[in-house]
Amino acid sequence: MNLTEAVSRFIAGGSLILLVSYLGKTKNPYVSGLAVLFPIVTTVGYYFLSLSMEGQELQRVVLVSICAVPTTIAFLITLYFTIGKLPVWQSLLLGIVAWFISALLLILLDKYFFRFLSRS
Repeated sequence: MNLTEAVSRFIAGGSLILLVSYLGKTKNPYVSGLAVLFPIVTTVGYYFLSLSMEGQELQRVVLVSICAVPTTIAFLITLYFTIGKLPVWQSLLLGIVAWFISALLLILLDKYFFRFLSRS
């Protein structure tokens, strides 16, 4: 990763965090939940990946990202059901654990049953 890419990712990520924080304090704080999922960091990531790989290879990376959506859903569901019962940091930590478990399950299911993600 070169300096331009690092700075671009830093600016994109920081801008998104500021936007989410701002939206959380407006009349419609639920919009911040939508902004959290705004794909600016993903967009910057795919752009820089496109500089180092061919179109078909980048398509493969996008496909893996699509298949990995359940990991984000596992994180969000865990967060939703624990946030009122535990301190926020513990809910976030459990959400991350759920993400890792679902990612591991995705990898194992693919490795032993589907071979969808590992196809060349």
